Amino acid sequence: MEITRMKIEELAPNPNAAKNGRALAEKNKLSNLRISADGTLIWGECAGSGSEPYLCSADYADEHHPVFRCTCPVRLLPCKHALGLLYAYEKALPFAIADIPADILSKREKIEQRQQKKIADKEARKDKTAKPKPANKNIVVKKIDIQLAGIELAGKILTNVIRNGLSSIDAKTYATLREQSKELGNYYVAGIQNAFNNLWQEIENVKNDEYTAVIDRINYISALLRKSAEYLAGRRANPEAEPDVDSAIEEQIGTVWKLTDLMQRGLMEENAEIAQLSFNCFDDTARSGFVDEGVWINLQSGKLYRTKNYRPYRVHDYVKAGNSVFDVLQIRELFIYPGDANPRIRWEAEAESPRRLNAEDLAKIHSFASGNYAETVKAMKNVIKNPLSDKHPVTLLALHRSRIRGERLVIEDSHGNSLTLRDGQKYEISTETQLKSILPVEADGLSLAVMIDNDVKTGVFYAVPLSLVTRNK
Repeated sequence: MEITRMKIEELAPNPNAAKNGRALAEKNKLSNLRISADGTLIWGECAGSGSEPYLCSADYADEHHPVFRCTCPVRLLPCKHALGLLYAYEKALPFAIADIPADILSKREKIEQRQQKKIADKEARKDKTAKPKPANKNIVVKKIDIQLAGIELAGKILTNVIRNGLSSIDAKTYATLREQSKELGNYYVAGIQNAFNNLWQEIENVKNDEYTAVIDRINYISALLRKSAEYLAGRRANPEAEPDVDSAIEEQIGTVWKLTDLMQRGLMEENAEIAQLSFNCFDDTARSGFVDEGVWINLQSGKLYRTKNYRPYRVHDYVKAGNSVFDVLQIRELFIYPGDANPRIRWEAEAESPRRLNAEDLAKIHSFASGNYAETVKAMKNVIKNPLSDKHPVTLLALHRSRIRGERLVIEDSHGNSLTLRDGQKYEISTETQLKSILPVEADGLSLAVMIDNDVKTGVFYAVPLSLVTRNK
């Protein structure tokens, strides 16, 4: 049972919960502290706002996925009382050995039963993937017809935007267009609807008649509607054909992939090992929520992936925010969504087991870094030029030298190719400024994870630094 300050902060649902939990331990608000003989359970009482203390516990029967319980009314766990219990243990306060309470034993048994049912369901799911059920042609065609009708409606909305002129759209017309785009939710084209939400957001962000970002969004939607109509027409002509898994077109239209779908199409890797290169949380107003985004590297293949967790505004107080991961995650079943440069990945929590990042892992990461920026930029340009591809691909670069040019930090490879670094527009911190303070001039042996970006105003490619990989961390 590893309970360190870093682990506690990783478990905390938000910084305030960690801060308040630490205060409870420091102010001696916890009492009757107990620990099981096998060291898998700690529990105790914590003074709260009521006359009776709250009963809280931390169950490490599964050390990688601890279970927290508390009698307080807070819905999010671990709450500050359970975190206070962890801080009390971390501070080495005295815990008396005691028998595990009967109610905890009963709850453990129910968890074990649920786990066994999950395992049985997985085996059944694997059987289904071995013998996939043929798609019902009539249902497939009916759905595609609805989607094509949605694309036709989307085309009319886009035409009205262009016909009215960006600078002359009045409030009434804009409200009408937004209301029309809400109807797209009835046509199985959620991805296209979200593209319009992004367009409305860019229009609202316009300042000083600068419409470059808006035009970029319009070009994307135009290409998406054209490609979607062509793709769906092809599928309608051959409804028994497999959906395209070499690109993200299905998801861009609005397909929600089930794990079974991914397994059937071989988009799963067993016993994978991944390390997180960066983590960021940002506000996505178009989706009305927050996005937790991680960038990961596969230690076997060097492939770079992304994870995205969406937390809608209406429920984000009850959904645990993501956090940086400093361990290597060993994943029994890693699901890989269709995509191009950095496909999205997903796994089930019980399928992961962390281990410490070691020197061998770091050596592998460095071995995957590109030592020729010219070749890398060329490949990234080809990705960005595709109107439907990710406009912000991530790559890993091997460093040779660094220098300051004007106010910008510039990195060079051993061939003399250089890349200018700049902060990412959606990030709240200045990663370039932070990197300036720690990156040496002679940088051989170091690697840098960057997001390649294209300034649509100037046409200049630059790199947003995400993380520095040194020889030991």
